[in-house]
Amino acid sequence: MLNKKGHPERWKEIAALFVLFCLPCFMGLSWQEAEEEILDVKTYLSLDGVHTGETIDVAFVLDITPGWHINGPEQEDEFMIPCSLSIEEDETFEVVEIYYPVPEKRSYKYSEAELQVYEGKVVLGARVKVKDAIQEGKYFLEAKFSYQACNDVSCMPPEALGVEIPFQVVPDVTVTKKLNQEIFAHIKFR
Repeated sequence: MLNKKGHPERWKEIAALFVLFCLPCFMGLSWQEAEEEILDVKTYLSLDGVHTGETIDVAFVLDITPGWHINGPEQEDEFMIPCSLSIEEDETFEVVEIYYPVPEKRSYKYSEAELQVYEGKVVLGARVKVKDAIQEGKYFLEAKFSYQACNDVSCMPPEALGVEIPFQVVPDVTVTKKLNQEIFAHIKFR
């Protein structure tokens, strides 16, 4: 399509490419950082099956990209968003405890307060009780991890990752086996 002066109207395409490639730079990010995964979460169960009325532990292993950190579960700076792990309860199970390790204390230019942060690999945990009324079979825990990722100079908008964790309720006569004990050694439940 031509404009009134006979020139092609490619300005819309050029503007779209400009926004796509340059907007991350105006936001304080490089193009590579805008596409980069800052946080990876893997989940592990403590048992290969659980009986009714028993508890099962879930480990959430956070792998935070070098150069980034996430805010711990408590912050003195009201503008910093703390991380939060939650599991949706229903009539089949209840959350007994959520475990957060002690964060590291660090100072950054963007906050006057000393911040509590997690860097590198971090292991969170949840202890879940399976209620007596549950039937044998496969179930899923619906977990959500909310966090704010920051580097040394700025923070990203808050995000929330949803995780679905399958577990098996087995007959009382079935012997269950412990799993992933090297990971659960990092979790200090009460």
